[in-house]
Amino acid sequence: MVARLSSRVFLGKNLARNDRWLHIAMHYTHDSYSAAAELRQWPFFLRPFVYWFLPLCRTLRQEVKDADALIMPEVNRRKEAVLKAQASGEKLPRTSDTIGWMFEISRGRDVNYVYGQLFLSFAAIHTTTETITGCVLDISSYPEIVQPLREEIISVIGEHGWAKTSLYKLKLMDSFMKESQRRHYMGMTSIHRHADEDIKLSDGNVIKKGSRMCVTADPFIDPKVYPEPEKYDVYRFLNLRSQPGQENAHQFVTTSPQHMLFGHGTHACPGRFFASNEMKISLCHLILKYDWKLCDGQTERPKNLQVDAGFLTDPTVNVMVRRREVEIDLDVGITEE
Repeated sequence: MVARLSSRVFLGKNLARNDRWLHIAMHYTHDSYSAAAELRQWPFFLRPFVYWFLPLCRTLRQEVKDADALIMPEVNRRKEAVLKAQASGEKLPRTSDTIGWMFEISRGRDVNYVYGQLFLSFAAIHTTTETITGCVLDISSYPEIVQPLREEIISVIGEHGWAKTSLYKLKLMDSFMKESQRRHYMGMTSIHRHADEDIKLSDGNVIKKGSRMCVTADPFIDPKVYPEPEKYDVYRFLNLRSQPGQENAHQFVTTSPQHMLFGHGTHACPGRFFASNEMKISLCHLILKYDWKLCDGQTERPKNLQVDAGFLTDPTVNVMVRRREVEIDLDVGITEE
């Protein structure tokens, strides 16, 4: 689902429905990590040679080759359309996807569209999928939160449709997503850095050149930062935003020293706004169109799996889902290009 949604924005409607591209978009990230892990088993000086023979590396090369065969004909078609319009003095055609965006900002420079799209998929699909999956498990585990979320969706989308401002008005949904992210964060550490020189901190401590550092997830479970941190509170961040002067703080996309899952400062994730909107749209459909519950016999949210210093939702977990009657038309106002 996320691969298709993201590809619709990245590549347009045709490639977003191409089975081979969707397979590449979903598997390229996993294959890259797995291939890198295999390569690290070899001495550094041998890796450029071993790379040509490892099965996963061969798979990656084939995925890049197939992506090129899918993407470049579309890129060339658009380039020809632009050149034709320029020659005839017509208005230049524009498309609302990242191929068009890359073409516009390149300004005649050589741009690798294929690697650009693979990188976007690498960055966008798996993290968003993991977060949405966590939200679905929370919906299934805490049924009391579903009706308030549905009422907000019906009120906001029913009145304003899918305007970008509508997504901002889904404030309970935003709080729900951020609380889900806080309670079930994806890693014990983040923002890994290497000190290129000695760094003197404001308290006088010195980080020596060559040191490796990271930020821990401790604030998420610190009662000084979040009262009753072990409690799942879907209203936690909505209540924080209701305090005077905090109306624009504590949003899902907001970064702070206490919440750095999207990074912080100059290196904060630039795609978090897109991811937030994509997640809200997806969850509106999932919450309004379906009933969710844990399988019979389960009473608590399934625990995430720990993989090294990271956490993932357990892929073996099942939930029960049932189609329901939708109160509003979620497709109103949506048109294809």
